[in-house]
Amino acid sequence: MINVKKAVFVFCAAVGFAGALSSTAYALPTRETCEEARDACLNEGDQNGCALVKRLCGVYGIHV
Repeated sequence: MINVKKAVFVFCAAVGFAGALSSTAYALPTRETCEEARDACLNEGDQNGCALVKRLCGVYGIHV
């Protein structure tokens, strides 16, 4: 029979693993958002837009 310490350890490990996965997941911006950010970066020098495009918009083939 499994003892309580092992059960608590397994439970905590599972919760910790699930938390680690969920904290690394993020939603990608839409293509429209990436295009607007790229335009703001190139036309207005918006550094936040540039950072967004550099980090997350490569999946759409949008680069600065």
